[in-house]
Amino acid sequence: MGKTSLDGDQGEELTLTVDDRGRVTLPKEVRDQLGIESNDEISATLVGSILEVNPKPSTKLKTARADRDDWENTTPTDAGEALFGPMEQ
Repeated sequence: MGKTSLDGDQGEELTLTVDDRGRVTLPKEVRDQLGIESNDEISATLVGSILEVNPKPSTKLKTARADRDDWENTTPTDAGEALFGPMEQ
């Protein structure tokens, strides 16, 4: 099928195999991460030798979010002072 490897901040590098009918299989982990299911249509753009695949957002994907209560006690309190100097209270 193919191999995957993480490449730092560049994202995930995928090596996919093309079968004898010209088909490429996306690894299950990638399909799950992107919410791609059987018979989904995926748009793609070819720019030079780069094929960019752009699946539509899946309704199964959840938006990452955090409320102030989730991060309030974990954020460094001196971040403002480090950036802007002492803060008046």
